[in-house]
Amino acid sequence: MLLLAYSVIGILLALLGVAVWRFKLTDRLTKRNNPVVSNPDTLARNAGLFLIGLGIYAVLCGYFAEQTTTKNGQIMVMFLFVLGVQVAMVIYMTRVR
Repeated sequence: MLLLAYSVIGILLALLGVAVWRFKLTDRLTKRNNPVVSNPDTLARNAGLFLIGLGIYAVLCGYFAEQTTTKNGQIMVMFLFVLGVQVAMVIYMTRVR
């Protein structure tokens, strides 16, 4: 069951990443009304790859959670998923500047 949930999340993230990368949806990445982006192609590529990477990470965490036989092990995999996503966000945000 966890593999299905994580896989759905991962596939949605990967599809969103492909859409951002392919269609250059950089205007959706900022909260400003008139964003000034020096290189929108690079921004779209980096954001798309980041989302694809998160999608793959979600599917892998789902696989590991499914392989774990104890509840504590599954909770640990969920904790590592959240922690990994937060660390990836910090790394991504420091590179975007």
